[in-house]
Amino acid sequence: MFQKERKMCMRMKSLLFWVLIGASIGVFLNVVHAQLPKSIEIGIIILIVMGIGCYHMYILFWTKNVNLVEGYVKKRIKHPYYALTRALVHKQFEQAEQYAEQLKKGYEEAKKLALVHIYIEKGELEEAERVANDIQNETARYYNQALIALLRGQEDRFENLKQKVKKHPFCYVLEAERAFRNGDQKEAERYGNLAISTSRGLQRYVLVRSLEHQQNHPNRQTFF
Repeated sequence: MFQKERKMCMRMKSLLFWVLIGASIGVFLNVVHAQLPKSIEIGIIILIVMGIGCYHMYILFWTKNVNLVEGYVKKRIKHPYYALTRALVHKQFEQAEQYAEQLKKGYEEAKKLALVHIYIEKGELEEAERVANDIQNETARYYNQALIALLRGQEDRFENLKQKVKKHPFCYVLEAERAFRNGDQKEAERYGNLAISTSRGLQRYVLVRSLEHQQNHPNRQTFF
């Protein structure tokens, strides 16, 4: 699994590199006023667009550079989605709820995920479960249902739902939360580190910054 993800990451980096090289050559030829066939000009434009798209995908899904992702989020803070992400990371739940309501069409799943998180933090587990049951993405739905079961002390249900979570970072987060609730700080940190090391992009940013915030919180209730 990890080897497959590493190969995909390398392919993404390689694609981004060659797209940027091609776009740079095109821009250079344009600067020196070289006469290019129309088809090549169109190709250069496509390469530039692909380069921009690859760059955004690399930051959001593949990089391990948390500061790079944080800078990306800060530059787009006027957009409700990124404002919501930052508010959740810093545990500013009243603001996060406001930003969640501002999300428009196309961000329905993001809104549901945010509301589940907010309801859990507020101790409103019934509301959290109601929203979690409506999440379309299976991994996200099972993960949140498992977390709610853990908070309710439903160990068997937690274990069954956790087995359905296929992605490693989410599984490790759940194990970290279970260990934390059982008072095993060393085990919680071990799984927490595994969750961070196997995550990338925006997900890694959220985990790292959430953990940093929780470590300084006097009334800490969860590991992340």
